[in-house]
Amino acid sequence: MATSGAEHLWRQQRRRRGALVLAAVLLLHVVAIVGVRRELALATPARPTQTTLSISLLKPPAPVAGAPAAAPPPRRPATPRTPTPGVIAAPVPAAAPEPAPAPAPIASEAPAPESPPVATAATAEPSKLPPGVDELPTQGRIAYRTTYSRMPGIEAMTYVDWMIDLEQGRYELWLRTVDPPGLLDLRSSGELKPFGIAPGRYVERVDIANRELSVEFDWGSRIVRFAGRGAGEPAAFADGTQDPLSLQFHLPLLAQNYPWRFTPGSLIEFQVARRRVESYSFAVDGFESITVQGRLLHTLKVLRPKTATQTRGVELWMAPELNWLPVRLRFVDTNDEVWNSVLAHLPGEEPPPAPIQQERVTP
Repeated sequence: MATSGAEHLWRQQRRRRGALVLAAVLLLHVVAIVGVRRELALATPARPTQTTLSISLLKPPAPVAGAPAAAPPPRRPATPRTPTPGVIAAPVPAAAPEPAPAPAPIASEAPAPESPPVATAATAEPSKLPPGVDELPTQGRIAYRTTYSRMPGIEAMTYVDWMIDLEQGRYELWLRTVDPPGLLDLRSSGELKPFGIAPGRYVERVDIANRELSVEFDWGSRIVRFAGRGAGEPAAFADGTQDPLSLQFHLPLLAQNYPWRFTPGSLIEFQVARRRVESYSFAVDGFESITVQGRLLHTLKVLRPKTATQTRGVELWMAPELNWLPVRLRFVDTNDEVWNSVLAHLPGEEPPPAPIQQERVTP
């Protein structure tokens, strides 16, 4: 009986111990659960604020017609991200889907502009001729009635033949008097340059005075050489230098292309080579009227008067309505002898020359 009571008491104590152990275990679990929840609550990040970025992509330039399409760049293999030790790698978000391409605009009904024509020939070189020369006839003749103070009472016919080679850019002039023949024979030949006439050779003959002289222009070295009675030493010269015959055409050429330089009171200056190089300064004197074959022509007079320092006087009357053709010319030489020539016929109305006068211009 005593044994049975002791056993019963032991069982009760055992139950109490088990209950206390169970309660302690439960209490420890509760404490652990509460601690874990608190740690999780501290570890949870705050709700992030969402920010939207607006990105505008630059459009690539339109491909050039006919050019091969550029190959796409090679795709680089994806490199796996290795998490840094001690840091938890955040999951990579899925790539956002690309927006659908915008629909192509509908082509308008207007025709496309034509492409500019492709140049097939080289750009034309600037003309090496003086302005307006390419529009002149390549040959012609001018007739004058000439008087000479040394032979009073005699009126001679003077013919001026001229030829132009546009392809070679060369000219030839020949002035001579006939009836009586041999009174005067002047020849000039050379090139045509943008500034005007560029003489290469000038020859002057006066048979009645037994006189001949020549002038050679070397445009490479810019040296002019003289030959004949009273010839000077070789000398340098500049662009625009003329001889006594070429100046009769150089002045009208200047007037055709630069008429504003020929207003009364103006000065036209250039060099002239005969026995030496001289500076000629022509003064624009004014307008005068001259009658040719019953037609009244208004002419502009330019002159270089003879002075103590200018041994030769030159006067020209040019008619603007005849392309500035010299209608009258007057020369005064070193001996004060005067040559006076007046246009005998209007251009295009000259009588046919005699056979002896049809020689080709061969300076």
